[in-house]
Amino acid sequence: MDILDWLSIITLAATIVIGRFQICQNKRLSDFEHRQDKRDETRHAASVKSQAISFISKNYSNRGLIPLCAIAAMHNDLYYYSREMYREFCCMTMEVQNCILEYCKLDLRVIEESNIFKRCTNEVEKVFNDILPQEDDSPFYDNFKYISNSLDTFGSSKIPTDSINIDNKFSNCLLGDTVPYYHYIDEFLSASFSGDNYRQTISELEEIYSFKTSKEIEACQFVTTLAMHVAIYGGRDNGKRYGCPGSYDGENIDNMEDLFLLSLFEMYTRLVLK
Repeated sequence: MDILDWLSIITLAATIVIGRFQICQNKRLSDFEHRQDKRDETRHAASVKSQAISFISKNYSNRGLIPLCAIAAMHNDLYYYSREMYREFCCMTMEVQNCILEYCKLDLRVIEESNIFKRCTNEVEKVFNDILPQEDDSPFYDNFKYISNSLDTFGSSKIPTDSINIDNKFSNCLLGDTVPYYHYIDEFLSASFSGDNYRQTISELEEIYSFKTSKEIEACQFVTTLAMHVAIYGGRDNGKRYGCPGSYDGENIDNMEDLFLLSLFEMYTRLVLK
């Protein structure tokens, strides 16, 4: 073989050596990147877990309100809620939010919702119109303004009243006693959904709660409470565990913001997620 043949052989051998070196180098780089990704994933998972546990621990006494945090985030995560718990939850990533819900063993999940309020109120209106006497007018007018104003106008205000005086005209209870605020609403809906021959009209219900003459905040409480109980009576149990805010472990539904979110929670879980 002449010198050119030797040069060709040497060049080919060098190419093979370099090629194998590059393959080994690429494999080492790939393995390094894979290990780096694994470490990043582990650190990220640890960070998510830490944030979730920290939130639950910090708000442990009010952990029953965590489902309302999810509703607050889906309704408007930019709104300045009066409860720090709601604000803090809204500032978290959706991944952390859902990790919190998962650790609380809830089936509820935070998802992108374009207009959860409209979806919920539309479903309530359908159910209510099915049981409402035709001669009655619905209090759910002007785009459900009394419900939306419970948050937008009176969110930080205390709920006006948690009880109501007995009126024998509308109840079999003793005159002069007091009953929970929702008592007459329950009576009205129970009769309406059970198909009893006698049904109170919505006008009678509005009279009991002085809907047309009361202060606006009281009108908001009435309509928001009514919508919540329409969802409770008209919805279906799908076997999921969404939580029971206000009845879990002593946490309180204190202000109109809580009432709004609780009402939206019942509408969403019982009617939208049916």
